[in-house]
Amino acid sequence: MCTQDQSTAATTAAAQYLVIGAGTAGLSFIDSLLTLDANATVILVDRNSHPGGHWTCAYPWVRLHQTACNYGVNSLALSNNRDKRGKERFSVNDLASGKEILEYYEAVVEQFHDIGNHFVTNVDTKEITRVSCKKVVQVHSNVLVPSMRNGPPFPIDASINWNPLNDLPTHVESKKYKKFVVIGAGKTGSDAITYLLRNGVDQSAITWITSRDVWYFIRDGLWQGYDSYRKDTVNLVNPLVKCITLQEAFLQYEKDGIMGRIDTSSFPQVFKGPTINKSELAGFRSIKDIVRLGRVTSITSHEIKLEQGAVPLSSPADTLFVDCMADIDGTFYGYRFSEDFKVFDGDRINLGPPLVAFNVSCSSAIIAYIESTFADDSEMRNNLLYFPCGEDHNKVDFKSFFSQFYMQNKTFKALGQYPPAMQFVMNSRTFLDAPCHHKNGMIGFLWAMFGPAQMGQKSNKFVERVERGDFPDCQDCFGCAGRKLPQPNELKIKEKSMVKSNYPPRKKSSTTWNCCATVDVVHAVEENGGPLPTADKTVKSSA
Repeated sequence: MCTQDQSTAATTAAAQYLVIGAGTAGLSFIDSLLTLDANATVILVDRNSHPGGHWTCAYPWVRLHQTACNYGVNSLALSNNRDKRGKERFSVNDLASGKEILEYYEAVVEQFHDIGNHFVTNVDTKEITRVSCKKVVQVHSNVLVPSMRNGPPFPIDASINWNPLNDLPTHVESKKYKKFVVIGAGKTGSDAITYLLRNGVDQSAITWITSRDVWYFIRDGLWQGYDSYRKDTVNLVNPLVKCITLQEAFLQYEKDGIMGRIDTSSFPQVFKGPTINKSELAGFRSIKDIVRLGRVTSITSHEIKLEQGAVPLSSPADTLFVDCMADIDGTFYGYRFSEDFKVFDGDRINLGPPLVAFNVSCSSAIIAYIESTFADDSEMRNNLLYFPCGEDHNKVDFKSFFSQFYMQNKTFKALGQYPPAMQFVMNSRTFLDAPCHHKNGMIGFLWAMFGPAQMGQKSNKFVERVERGDFPDCQDCFGCAGRKLPQPNELKIKEKSMVKSNYPPRKKSSTTWNCCATVDVVHAVEENGGPLPTADKTVKSSA
């Protein structure tokens, strides 16, 4: 966080919404809000000098683990895989690079500028910006990648060569080091191992320290390609109606080639959705020196100390330690939500919870839809949303996959009480199952849901089984026991504006984007829709 000289003269700005956070969640929310509400005005602030959240600090060879066709915002395509009309198509191997994602988000923010009445404040100067706004929208996430950390999170000896993996290509090319110690087993750690193996480093030169074994999605095991997406996805649902326990269902995924683990003799308790190919899993299994003694507590000149033991260090001068530790607080990519967490909370909107499984982009777009469509009643709006909350349901174990799938189904059932809401979801490019991404479009979707595969019926049966307590390893509906769906007559809809939004713009501008590190947020919550008044109270907020 940047600090500001309070004596510096403050500039002022006014808008309906102040959005804090220019990563995926914040940008997706703004994009859908501007599309749906012609009268919306937004000021966007962030702690970084460019949009993209943690992508601005990512390692140079990073790529999406998920498909590009549904990542980002609704109004702008990211995927390079297009049909003859230029429309995005699902491709299992279309994984955008970090550079492509950063360029994409720059283009998204340029679109915000192009409308003329949506703007972003500047962090490069020392002034404080006083913002008069009706609502504050904040992303509740503490995603931490290694390069964002100021040194290792534990004591190390001065003789130790320590680097975040951002610098790994330079060190591999230099051939200075004979040994690489990779610390971390998640998405970041798996990318480091793959990079080393693909760039000529023998497995015998690699030590991999994994505090806990993890499960991986196997990308080319789950989906075979564009033509078979609907048929392949049925394999995710079938075990949910056949297996007795959730653990049995997860093991069936492994038998079907959908999930994988390095050590098949033990059942990993951690699953956060990292997605790899079969060849990458084979590479991981080729590593002979995998240390499973808990987290590292310190590194001396002669040994690596861990929670459950120590490993000798023979030649520190020839060894590079590669920091791949992310989310060492044990959260799901920085997300942790208390039992009383509310998305809609008076004059605040709190982004972050996954309403759609493993899909921040679509989740934020849905929240923007609710904000622009339903009456300003926080309780009613929150009744439409299901997501994991509370300590027992923020865990990153294998059950988190089933939890998110259950919550997605419940959210969609709730939104379905107002059919136009689900029409919005089905037309959203950020929704992976959207007909626009797949063969045969809506007909293909309906055939998968209601044809011989019966995906709709099976999904409903899974929800019913959870709520009946059929699974011995889930007896509380993932924290939603007893909660009832809203009824159509309980939903209040805003009066629709006759003004048509001019977002997204047809032309791009050359406007550059910066951010604001510290703002004084003036809540000017108006009761009758009149002009924004002058400040009546001030709340200090940091992007």
